[in-house]
Amino acid sequence: MPTQTLMIVNGPDKPALQWALAYPEREQVHFQLEDDGIDAQIVRMDELSDGFSFAIDGIVKSGDKAGTSFHATYSVEKRSGSLSIDEG
Repeated sequence: MPTQTLMIVNGPDKPALQWALAYPEREQVHFQLEDDGIDAQIVRMDELSDGFSFAIDGIVKSGDKAGTSFHATYSVEKRSGSLSIDEG
């Protein structure tokens, strides 16, 4: 399955991610990308060993990729990371 990898240049803090995970039917987060931004529903979030980084799975909720799933590696300390959207 082909994927499109995008760079996150600004995003939510840890509490916003936790709220979006706990209440997926009403809470979303926004990731600012290099050229655009997306709103996302968080489906799964795993904290990595450094305590500031997360592996995130979710669903894009805005734009032309709405409804597609994604995987991201994101640092709440740096507010940056990468996001891969499934295109298949």
